[in-house]
Amino acid sequence: MKYSGIILDKREYEIIKALIHPIAESANLMNSCIFRLKEELKTAEIIENPDSFPKDVIRLNSIVDVGTPFGVMKIQLVLPEHSNSEQKRISILTPMGSALIGYAEKDKIMWDFPNGTHEVEILKVVHSQFR
Repeated sequence: MKYSGIILDKREYEIIKALIHPIAESANLMNSCIFRLKEELKTAEIIENPDSFPKDVIRLNSIVDVGTPFGVMKIQLVLPEHSNSEQKRISILTPMGSALIGYAEKDKIMWDFPNGTHEVEILKVVHSQFR
């Protein structure tokens, strides 16, 4: 891991916290990724000034090349209301979205997915505004 923990923009941190709170409180096994993200938020580095946010760290709307055991995928990490699988816009509340947020380029992450635990590698991060 490039940094000591995940890094989040303060505004995005508040949005994510509000989104996951009701989900993380349920005992549903499908929400284990949300529970893990909730735990990561406790030790996240919060960046107050958006201009000083590291360019290599994934944030909302980032376009990311991700290496998985099944190949390389290019996705954009978005809020749930903007997700669209055909356009490769992945919600922060999906297993892949919750795995990636706050991590940096070249990080390798072991995460629980519906088909088991897998390692994903962040190959490239480009910050983007939602289109």
